[in-house]
Amino acid sequence: MSYARTIKGDVAPETLGVVNAHDHLIRTGAGEVYIDPDHLLADVDKAVEEGTYFAEASLKWSPHGGTVVDMCPANSGRDLEKLLEVNNRVPNLQVIACTGFHREKVYLETRSHWVSRYTVNQIADLLIKDITEGIDRFDYSGPIVERTKMKAGCIKVATSYGMITDFEYKCMRACAIASIETGAPINTHTTYGTCGIEQARELIKLGVPADQIAIGHIQRNADVWYLKQILDTGAWLEIDGTHRIKYQPDSNRIMELRELGKLGYGKRIILGTDSGKASYQKAYGSVTGVDFNPAVDGPRMLDEGFDRAYVEDLLMYNAQRFFTMRKDS
Repeated sequence: MSYARTIKGDVAPETLGVVNAHDHLIRTGAGEVYIDPDHLLADVDKAVEEGTYFAEASLKWSPHGGTVVDMCPANSGRDLEKLLEVNNRVPNLQVIACTGFHREKVYLETRSHWVSRYTVNQIADLLIKDITEGIDRFDYSGPIVERTKMKAGCIKVATSYGMITDFEYKCMRACAIASIETGAPINTHTTYGTCGIEQARELIKLGVPADQIAIGHIQRNADVWYLKQILDTGAWLEIDGTHRIKYQPDSNRIMELRELGKLGYGKRIILGTDSGKASYQKAYGSVTGVDFNPAVDGPRMLDEGFDRAYVEDLLMYNAQRFFTMRKDS
């Protein structure tokens, strides 16, 4: 039986409803917050408010509500107890947690980081146990590991701007092993849309099935020809970055979705919002938030003449397939 792995247990993929394939409800600290305190998302009440906006907007599309894939990876501020409290307090919401790694920059002093000192197989074992046994209560800040009952259902791979560092490639190798061993999908971070094709090719070379890979934040490279090259590897695209006018207008994302749909790639695109800063969330005062896809993007696409079935694939059905675990684990 196919299933998706949420923090409250394994569920039928079709019950995920609307899926926000990349977002953040809880982040309690670590390097990204040190670099920019706006990334701190430690307030459970605020996360409940934000999750409620998303769940309520999702109910307009699915009776199951919605699912947020919280893409905070290992040693990056995960707090599964807080995340579970949010999940329990928001009706019609499910949460998928992730393991894996962010780009090298957020780990600050990487020469002494445990990724630099452990073997690839030792790192992979930690990721596998996040998926099969439960995520460490202390988020691998160590030295004690105490596993919670909440398991990861997704793996994050990340690379730097225009390059894949040795640290990131080592992380990528461990993530590939964990994905192959557990069947968990890999959802990536590209920095400003760079290295997307390289991520796909490297992960496939490492043995990860192409249909188990989604290349993320790729909308910032609003070049349909380039995006097609990634899709032609067999990998998926994860399009997010909603309402980031400082980078590009939302019309670029809509154009990408329209053109890629016309080219026949509509079944391999998933959507997120990546509202991973307090200033990006309604609960902290922003005019947009985690609910942007069902609340704004969906109605806009219909208004611009998109076929409703395609919009529903983008909001719901594609991600329900992508976040299905490929193995019993």
